[in-house]
Amino acid sequence: MPPVVAPRPVSPAAAMAAKNAAVDKPVLRVSTQSKNDEIGIQTLVGDYLEKGTNHGKKFYQKTQKIAGHEDIDVFLYYWDARDGADFSGWWFGDQVGGSQVWARNPSHGPNPPRVGWRVPWDAPSAQPGLLFVDPVSVGASSSVGPPAAPPPPTTGPPSHAGASPAASQARVKQATQKVDALEASCREAMKASKALTPDSDEEEVAAANGLLQQQQTALVDMQKTLTQDITEARKGGISATGLVTELSKLSPRLRALQAGLAVEATKVKSLLQKLHSGVVDSKRQAEQAKELEESLPPAKEAVASAEDSVEAVAMMAAPLIEDPPEDDADLLKKALEEVEFSANDAQNKITEARSQINVKLQGARKFAPETRKAALTEFSALQQKLTETQKKLNPYKNFQKEFKARVQARKALQALTEKLTSAELEVEKAKMMSAAAERGQMTEDEISSTEKVVEPAKTSIDDVSRSLEQKLRTADGALKDELVQMKTQASALKKNADSVLDVLRKQREGLATVEMLQLASQKVDTVEERFAKCQEAEMPFLKGLEVLPGEESSKAISACESTARKTESALHQARSFLKSKTLEAKRYTQEVATRVTDELKAHETRLEGLAKKVETFRKETTERKMAALMAEVVDAVCACEKKVEVLVKVAEVLTSDDLEAVSSSELKEAIEKAGAAEQEASASMSEVRKIFAAKQREAKGPDFTAALAKVKARMDTCQQDLSKMRKAAGSGERLIKGKEVLSEEEEKVKQVEENVTSAEKKLKPGEEEAALGIEAAQPTDAEIEEMSIAFTSGQKTLKASQRVLEANTSGAPASLKAPLQKLIDRCKTGLSKISEFMAMTKDQRELVMSRAYVREAKAKADEVDKGVERVNQAELPFLKGIEVLALNEATTTIAESEAASAALQSSVSTARTFIASKNLEIKHFGAAASKSASEEFAQLTERINTAAAKLGQFKKDTEGRKKTALMQEASEKVSAAEAAVKKMAEAAEPFKDGETDMAEEECEKLVDRLKETQDAVAEANKLLADKQRDMLANAAHKDTFKELQTRLRETKNELGKHQRVASKYEKKYAAKRLLKEANDTLAGMDEEVKKAKQISAPLLEEGGAKFLVAASVRTLAAALRDHMKDKELTHEGLHSSISDGMSHIPEDKFVAYLESLPEALSREELAFTSARRVEIFKYIDTDEDGSVSQSEFKAIFLQKFICVKEITLTDGFEVVKGKTQAKIEPGTMLETYHGHQTDPSNGMMRIECTDVANSRTGFVTMEGNKGTKFIDLISPFTTFCKDMDKGVYESIKNVAKVSAFLNDKIKELDNAGRAGPLAEARAELVKLKPKVATAQENLRKMRAKAAAAKKDFEKKELAERNAHIVARERKEAEAITSPTKAKVELMEAAVKALEEAAKPLFSLSTTDLNAFASPLATSEELEKLHEACVKSIEEVKASVSEQLKKLPEEMNTSMAEAKKELQKMLGKSAAVKKQGAGVMGQMRAKLQSIVDARSVEVSGLLRKETQQKGLSFDQLFLEVVTPGDERISEAAFCKYVQGIQGETFPEEQIALLCRHLEKGGVGRRRFQAFLQKYFKVVKSIAITDGFDISKAKTLRKAEPDELVELLEGPSKDEKSSVMRIRGKSLADGTEGWISLKGNQGTPFLEEVEKPFYSSQMEIPLQREFKMEDEDGLVRTLKADEVLELVEGPRKQVFEPALRVRGKASSDGAMGWFTVRDKKGAVFAEADGKYYSCTSSVAMTDNMDIKECKVIRKLAVGELFTVEEGPIEEKEAGITRVKGKAMKDDVEGWVTVKGNLGTVYAEASTKHYCVLQDMPLTKRFTSSSSGEEVRKLEKGEAMQVLEGPKEQSFPPETRFKGKALSDGAVGWVTITSKSVKSWTPFYKCKVAAPLHDQIATEGATVVRQVEVAEALELLEGPVHEGNELRMKARAEKDSAVGWVTIKDGEGKRLFES
Repeated sequence: MPPVVAPRPVSPAAAMAAKNAAVDKPVLRVSTQSKNDEIGIQTLVGDYLEKGTNHGKKFYQKTQKIAGHEDIDVFLYYWDARDGADFSGWWFGDQVGGSQVWARNPSHGPNPPRVGWRVPWDAPSAQPGLLFVDPVSVGASSSVGPPAAPPPPTTGPPSHAGASPAASQARVKQATQKVDALEASCREAMKASKALTPDSDEEEVAAANGLLQQQQTALVDMQKTLTQDITEARKGGISATGLVTELSKLSPRLRALQAGLAVEATKVKSLLQKLHSGVVDSKRQAEQAKELEESLPPAKEAVASAEDSVEAVAMMAAPLIEDPPEDDADLLKKALEEVEFSANDAQNKITEARSQINVKLQGARKFAPETRKAALTEFSALQQKLTETQKKLNPYKNFQKEFKARVQARKALQALTEKLTSAELEVEKAKMMSAAAERGQMTEDEISSTEKVVEPAKTSIDDVSRSLEQKLRTADGALKDELVQMKTQASALKKNADSVLDVLRKQREGLATVEMLQLASQKVDTVEERFAKCQEAEMPFLKGLEVLPGEESSKAISACESTARKTESALHQARSFLKSKTLEAKRYTQEVATRVTDELKAHETRLEGLAKKVETFRKETTERKMAALMAEVVDAVCACEKKVEVLVKVAEVLTSDDLEAVSSSELKEAIEKAGAAEQEASASMSEVRKIFAAKQREAKGPDFTAALAKVKARMDTCQQDLSKMRKAAGSGERLIKGKEVLSEEEEKVKQVEENVTSAEKKLKPGEEEAALGIEAAQPTDAEIEEMSIAFTSGQKTLKASQRVLEANTSGAPASLKAPLQKLIDRCKTGLSKISEFMAMTKDQRELVMSRAYVREAKAKADEVDKGVERVNQAELPFLKGIEVLALNEATTTIAESEAASAALQSSVSTARTFIASKNLEIKHFGAAASKSASEEFAQLTERINTAAAKLGQFKKDTEGRKKTALMQEASEKVSAAEAAVKKMAEAAEPFKDGETDMAEEECEKLVDRLKETQDAVAEANKLLADKQRDMLANAAHKDTFKELQTRLRETKNELGKHQRVASKYEKKYAAKRLLKEANDTLAGMDEEVKKAKQISAPLLEEGGAKFLVAASVRTLAAALRDHMKDKELTHEGLHSSISDGMSHIPEDKFVAYLESLPEALSREELAFTSARRVEIFKYIDTDEDGSVSQSEFKAIFLQKFICVKEITLTDGFEVVKGKTQAKIEPGTMLETYHGHQTDPSNGMMRIECTDVANSRTGFVTMEGNKGTKFIDLISPFTTFCKDMDKGVYESIKNVAKVSAFLNDKIKELDNAGRAGPLAEARAELVKLKPKVATAQENLRKMRAKAAAAKKDFEKKELAERNAHIVARERKEAEAITSPTKAKVELMEAAVKALEEAAKPLFSLSTTDLNAFASPLATSEELEKLHEACVKSIEEVKASVSEQLKKLPEEMNTSMAEAKKELQKMLGKSAAVKKQGAGVMGQMRAKLQSIVDARSVEVSGLLRKETQQKGLSFDQLFLEVVTPGDERISEAAFCKYVQGIQGETFPEEQIALLCRHLEKGGVGRRRFQAFLQKYFKVVKSIAITDGFDISKAKTLRKAEPDELVELLEGPSKDEKSSVMRIRGKSLADGTEGWISLKGNQGTPFLEEVEKPFYSSQMEIPLQREFKMEDEDGLVRTLKADEVLELVEGPRKQVFEPALRVRGKASSDGAMGWFTVRDKKGAVFAEADGKYYSCTSSVAMTDNMDIKECKVIRKLAVGELFTVEEGPIEEKEAGITRVKGKAMKDDVEGWVTVKGNLGTVYAEASTKHYCVLQDMPLTKRFTSSSSGEEVRKLEKGEAMQVLEGPKEQSFPPETRFKGKALSDGAVGWVTITSKSVKSWTPFYKCKVAAPLHDQIATEGATVVRQVEVAEALELLEGPVHEGNELRMKARAEKDSAVGWVTIKDGEGKRLFES
């Protein structure tokens, strides 16, 4: 038994659990029903306790111990499939998962299965009853017997107790020897059994069976012995493992032998049984055969006797029926009785014989199978004979009774026979008449006459058939047989008649189809004719003018449409006709239907081809029509596309992948340019849309719509490009904005970070202090307050910056996202630190801030008190006792009261808001800080509430006073209106009479007065309307107000009267006045724009230059202050030292002093430029006297500040010791000549200054130690910016008012109508709007530019301030960049030299270029310069790479700039490289232009030379080339060309052309390609007889893919601007002029390489275009031969071949043969030498009818050929011929016409004579050998059975080619298998050597050609032995040599 990979052992924990389990009652009981315990099954039998779980299921242990083996435990457990399916299931083993197992069940149930156990575990199946596992019922007792010794597990480590190794080996050896001996004997027994056959005798088989049984018994004994040995061995434990294993290995051998013996024993037993049964069967079968042999003769004799009796009866009855005796009745009666008697006797014999056979059959069924089968066959045959005999007898059993009926039936039968015979003659006659169908189509008369014969005969046959059917139903016996025979005859006749009718039907169908097919052909021909007219109509468009002039275009399009309609009509008719006839053809017979359908399909194919052409023609006509209609919009789209192209080019930098690397200035410039280009493109697009919309409105029909759709697609493309560019510009703007935001916010964050860092130093100890344990000093209250303010401000700044940065991050370019995010993180870090520091200073900060809040709240309460005082002052005028003041005084007082009230209200609200907010804030403070502050706030709130109460009363009083004043104002307004109306009445009085010729001045006064009056009334009316509600609500004023309303109403009425008088003048002067007012307003607007421009000029136009100078003066002053402080100098003293004691310092001395300062004071920032030093002097010299006075010198030290945050003015420098002199409010102006100082005690910056308002002098803090600013320096620039912003804003506001004024006035005049003064005025006002819009746009741009300029100025100022630092860093950076700069300069010089050298060439016009004499010298010079340029570029790259390595890791700005500069230099090198490449490309383009021009002219000259001299191109090549050379050298080429053209072309140009053609000399193939230019037709175009399109006549139309050889040109038709060539069509040789492109750019021809073809297989090269026989063969081309196209390709159309289905006269072979093939060759013909015998006639040996002897008789239909004659014997009156019988070649004379006119033989029209050997094929269309019946030989006669029929062939494409190998010329047919296109460029498929000669033997290898390498053919391909070789040039390195294209084995190494 093989070893087992047993389940893995259980874990130690599981084993421990199993051992420690408490003893419990058993839950399972294992039992067996086996009586035999050979395998130790009793070891497993017993009770089992539950011990735990394994692999998810419980496991059990046997409770009983095994006697003598107490140390062995038995477990029942489950193992899952982790070790494979073969090791899963329930197991019995010595431990859970152990290696020794006894039994297995593959079940996976939750509990151990009851049955199905395999013992041993690897047994093939479970034995029933061997093992049962049952649950133990409650209370059940154990009834198992004593356990047996444990069974041997299949694997494990058992050993035999006490056995030594030697004993174990002896035991194994002994067992092995026994098994070996038993195995040998078993194999002998099996060998003997296998030798037995079915022919072996029974004794031999019985002996073999006994031998097998003996071996089986021996095997069982051996198995038992081995099992016992293994069991005993297992008792030895682990030490016996080897013994058990070796013994177990023997078990499989025994089982294998047992299985083999069992198979052989079964076979032998079966054979023995068959032999035993066979002996018995053979004896019985012999006896039965003998019995059958003896019983057959009597039975056959009885049957024969019965048959004879029945035959006798029939013979007796036949004469009576045929010829019954009419007179002798007795004789008839007697005869009838004899017949009946004989019939009864025969019936008895039949009955007796049938009984005898039945008995025999009963006995035969007991026979053996084979004998029974033979007996049943014989007796069944006899029974069948009896049955047939009985049928024959039955009609005669009642013969006497049925006799008369039989006689009558016989007579009727004879009548039917006669009728059938007559019909048969008619059918045969009709058949002969229809034989004409075999010769072809019968005529109508022939068909009709044949129908008249066959149809009555067919009717007669049908009548006879029906009669026969009726009689057959009642007939029997001989009569029935006769009737059946007649029926068969009638059926045959009917079939013949039907055959004739079928022929006639086919002929009639054929007659109908001929006419139908002719008509179908005519209809298709009509379509072709009309389409030809279509082609004629489109000719005007095929000359190259796609869009003809208007009238000509309309005429041509109309003609095209007309012909197209007619053609489509004919096409529709033809298509309908073919469709209907195709359906009709289905009703014909299958043969006719197939033929007709095929021909109709051929017509349909033609028609569909025409339909496609018509459809194409219609489409092209529509396109041409649309082109004419769409010309305007197409032109507009083209213009738009060009502008979009400009935009794309301008915005190219914006679409760069590395947009971030582009500088902001470049981006701005690109965006500005792109914006301008985008506006132009957008305007153009708008124009296109307008035109397109107009065309859309005109659009009618789908064609127009489709054309518009195409234009729309182009418009959409333009729009997409526009959108793309806008998007790119947007990306650029976002990038710029992102950079600006990053810069601005970084500055803010940096400032906050510095403040936070400063606070951190005060709040946290340094690293050293922290290390020493020293804590930070406690900040002062002032510092805490300052910190708190700084923290609050910093939090706001950081949060705002974070929001701005986050908002910009999402849409920012990728390069900015990281810096933005980094800055966001810094914001978050700053906020975190601020929160930390605020928490650290909480207690002190709360106390300080609560005090600060109280101070501020008191200040706000004081403001409220001041407001109360102002209110009291404001109402004093009303408190003097005068209740109603004058209106002006009342209005003023009320306004002051309202202002005071509003101010007080604002103060109250501000104070309340502040106290409320701070009150909430201090609630979160500690008790110490919040208590006193809360109390203070409560007191202040009470003060504020008191003031608020006073304010409420004051508001109420003011309101009352206001109403009184309003009533007073209303009264005065109404009075004013009344007075105005009165004056109006006076002014209108002169006009009441209706006079219209009043003076213009008077009219104008009237209108002015009317306007004033209307304004007064309107003003009063508005006031009353606005205040109506308030006045009517006031009882005191209600009546007065109503009275005013009444007065105003009356005034309005009065005004209406006067208004009617003035209305006729009003509009005119209103319009005039309105325009004057508008113009005045616009004049003011222009002034505003001008003023804004002037205000911003110092910044926008001058760039803020003077402010930069002022900044430099401040820098100078700061340095001099420090200098004066160090030297203890006064301003005067310093001035005196500079001026050498003089009162003024002259310019030169002052400038020199400035120049010395940097070194004298060691101040780098004073290193001004010479220009700046002069500018500083001029700035200081305010009186412009050329010198600096003491006052001017002192003025530079004057600094002005403005307070930005409340601060105190102290008397001393130190904050702690100084006393407050005054409080400086925000906005206060301060002045000083002093510089700032830093207080060492707290780090605050302080300065001594004077309050300008009150002249108080003291010290103020400029900036707190936390960075808080209290005062700001007022610089000239900041002052200017404020004034500029204010001025520009005012201008914008004033211009906006002008815009509003215009809009209002235009709106007022909306109802002015379309005519009249006001309408005209409105139109004029509308014209003014663009001017206003322009002014607004200019101001907007000005403001934007000013904002940008301010930022730029700040950057400039900062740059100048840091200029000395930058200069130092720049110097260090320049040390790195300077080496590369030098190389860049050299590089730029090199490219400049290249450009300069190229300028003379590039500046040449086309005309000058053609005359340029030195292109080669120039190109060589440029190549050298370009090489030097490339070298310098590489040096720059290397230098950049080297210098970049020298840059430090941490770089300052200059170093960063140096890096950028180096990168720019690298970029510049790339640009220079591109620039150089561009120059060289331009040079090549120029040279190419020369080459192109010379190529056309020189090739034309050389072509002309060949034509004049009658040379071929090969001959011309030989004439040009130097004798002995294979290639035309440059010198030879130039010499020849100059020889034929003189000095027309410069020599270098010809040399340049030669080099362009091929370097190193022009080869034969390249020379031919240069001379032979070919074009392919890509669109149908006309070939005309002349160059001038307008005068030329069309020769024909060139079709697509047609090839044209250039003969002359290209030349330009100046009238139409169309390029044309004179060419020759290779298809048919037509020569004429053709347009290359249309006048709209549509290409008609495209230049192609000269076509070459390569043969794929052996193909014939024939002399003529039409395919010929072998006589026309030039030679056979080999595979891979290359042919040069000479003519074609063109199609060869074949005539239909004639095919006939015939029958060979010689052997009757039938099939199809060719009468005439597609080439016109005749293979068979019908002639008069074949005669067919129409009547029997003799063949004689002599012509003389009297003296001749008969040779033999010729039968009807026999054929003979006429050898001589016909000869007429006038004496005898007969005509004779000498003939040769086709049947047997017997020759003799035959009479063809007798002396009475009888025709014995006539010339056959149904026979053909074979003229050439050809195949006879089975099918009509097949001529392949596989379809051949046999070969027909020349001279054979063929009888026509069907046809002749036409066989159509598709056209074949052929071309005339010239073989490159030997120059053979001929025609070749193009098929996919025969030839393919060829190019002279080959690609290497398999690496191959390049040899120096054609022969490989002895050749030197030039080099190895690698796979995929490209080669150009120079010579060949030629066959060298079995290899195909060529001479070629490698594209990689121009190496030349011979390579093998295809080796001798057919393997391809190169593919073209």
